[in-house]
Amino acid sequence: MTITILLSHHLKKNSSPLHGSMIAKITLSKILKMPLEKYVRYIERKFNGSEDNQGKHLSFYAKVITKNGDLRLEIADQRLLKRYPINETNRNAVIVKMINTRNELSEHIVGGILKFQKKFWESGKEADIKPLTFKRFLSLFPCHWLDRSRLSRLVSVLPLQTQDGKIVSLRELFITRKRFFATVIKKMIDESDEALTDKDIQTILRKRYDIHLSVRVICNCRKLLSIPDYKSRLVGTRYYGKDIRFSDYVKLSKGQYNRIHSEGGVYELSSANRIQYANHRSDVLYIGSSKNIRKRLLSYSGSNGKNACLKRLTNGSDIYVRYCLTEDYVQLEKQLLKHFKVTYGELPKTNKLGG
Repeated sequence: MTITILLSHHLKKNSSPLHGSMIAKITLSKILKMPLEKYVRYIERKFNGSEDNQGKHLSFYAKVITKNGDLRLEIADQRLLKRYPINETNRNAVIVKMINTRNELSEHIVGGILKFQKKFWESGKEADIKPLTFKRFLSLFPCHWLDRSRLSRLVSVLPLQTQDGKIVSLRELFITRKRFFATVIKKMIDESDEALTDKDIQTILRKRYDIHLSVRVICNCRKLLSIPDYKSRLVGTRYYGKDIRFSDYVKLSKGQYNRIHSEGGVYELSSANRIQYANHRSDVLYIGSSKNIRKRLLSYSGSNGKNACLKRLTNGSDIYVRYCLTEDYVQLEKQLLKHFKVTYGELPKTNKLGG
């Protein structure tokens, strides 16, 4: 069941509860970062005493649609939006307030992102994502109960479905200026019939977009999206393709896993050092997929990891991950491995099968 709404961007100041003990604040933090399917089961358990299996396949918060010329949302489950009545004499009153708070904050955040990134939602093109930081969002869309910490927790668990069916994590729509420049450069390279040097890119950026970047910054922007250099593109080598949208790189260290999405998708592990492959050098170590990316990556941090080659290559080195959310993650993994093998002449060093 879905309901269609046009979201407002203001939360009533007296609607959220949460002053109180440190335990209450910790509990709220845990509720805010629950993945959608876990969250709706939590609600059912609190109100009905049992879990509802309906939440087990909840892969997105809402679908973006256009209705009467306006961008709107079809909420995937009404429990993600509902305001539950509060009985102050009930021992679960505080929990109910926390659930209401998450629902209200979610509505406020998604409404703000829908408005700020309007051009992206209409086109579906990564190059139309505007630079946005948490600080700027809070300034543009102030909310009495929302701070940077709560915003960070919620954007990781509120994926939206675009009008063409792709699932996008809200965190991907908070991008730095460098990431923005990188997507513009990628668009230029993809649309050009000829291979462009970094100097060519610099000239086009200045004339067409009034963006002034040094050649060194342009080179770093290419590397951010794993776009090969001029010589590699000139001889016809291929990277992952024009329609693959990865997240920013996340360093796999303690305290960083909450930045990784818990939905299904593909992921790429890379090291701080480049490795010589048959055709070219690359920092990529492994390409994989999972129905829960965060859980899969957490399994690599333990001592019982099954990939001995990965453990050997990553011993003492900084490891980074980027990911792409999709329901069809098995097929996309095969596609990425095939493209990697065509480009570099072999599979990533720690992949045994694929491509």
